[in-house]
Amino acid sequence: MQVQTVARLRGPREIGPEQIELPTCGPDDIILGVVACGICGTDLSMYKEGPSLPGAILGHEFVGRIDQVGGNIGSLTVGQRVVVNPMHNGLGLGRTPGAFARQVRVTKPVLDESIFALPDELDDDQGALVEPFSVALHAINNGRVDASDRAVVFGAGTIGLCVVAGLRARGVQDILVIDPSELRRNIATKLGASAVLDPRDGDAIEFIADHFGQDTLSFGGDLRLSKATVAFDCAGARIVPKQAIHALAPRGRLVLVADPHDIPLDDLRLVMLRELTVVGALAYDLEFSEAITLLASRAVDLKPLITHRFALTDIAKAFEVQLDASASIKVIIDPVPG
Repeated sequence: MQVQTVARLRGPREIGPEQIELPTCGPDDIILGVVACGICGTDLSMYKEGPSLPGAILGHEFVGRIDQVGGNIGSLTVGQRVVVNPMHNGLGLGRTPGAFARQVRVTKPVLDESIFALPDELDDDQGALVEPFSVALHAINNGRVDASDRAVVFGAGTIGLCVVAGLRARGVQDILVIDPSELRRNIATKLGASAVLDPRDGDAIEFIADHFGQDTLSFGGDLRLSKATVAFDCAGARIVPKQAIHALAPRGRLVLVADPHDIPLDDLRLVMLRELTVVGALAYDLEFSEAITLLASRAVDLKPLITHRFALTDIAKAFEVQLDASASIKVIIDPVPG
């Protein structure tokens, strides 16, 4: 029996390596050799709270190289580098074994729908960022962004920073970023943010008004308002939706990207009075191909997001590092060879 090392999540903050049998390839399957896999915010949530299925093998932000191809698969070949859309099969999301492993099985892959080939111009590290960049592009698409927009991004984790990069790729020049991490603010500036704020050092609405202009209700009132045309909540913090609503100009758009959980949406009357649009953005739809094209063409460079990498055998330490927003952005896991 051939075995591989995987990382199993057994309970809250309890993850570690384990030896299991290598996956077998059926006629409708392919077997991918994992090249690199990022730790996602979804992985972190399950790490902190525990998986829905104890013993889960997580990992869905990854690049793989095709090791085996089933007899019924005609569009893929051994040796191709690919990324997987996990929304099609749940790979690495808690029930279907994911890519914190040496090898992973993908069942019934469909090229350019559930699996995407990577061009030679796109290296492995940026390939591992295709999935989170697709999340950001979907948020931008849902926000109906164009180059004339004045944008605010609340939260500069991986997704927030990918939103910044995506906005710049769409031609947006005016991008404000609000995040308490100095590391993340610095990367936001490198990716194209025009100004950044540590929310502990100043009022968010005043900061936005300083750059985009102050506004008031036409029929009076002393509310502090601004003139951003689109805002992205990539933080999931309780105060952000209210701040975003006050930051937006009439007919502005608020895109909820981070999971708000039980956060209430305050100031609904202001949403009505200013004719604001509030829209959600869950994962992605058709954005994988665009993400690959932008990264391969070097129109976007997301390598600055990768701050750490660990071997799979050190995955417990890797997750603790990823939890520290002041010191990390994207942690990459390298599989155990052999």
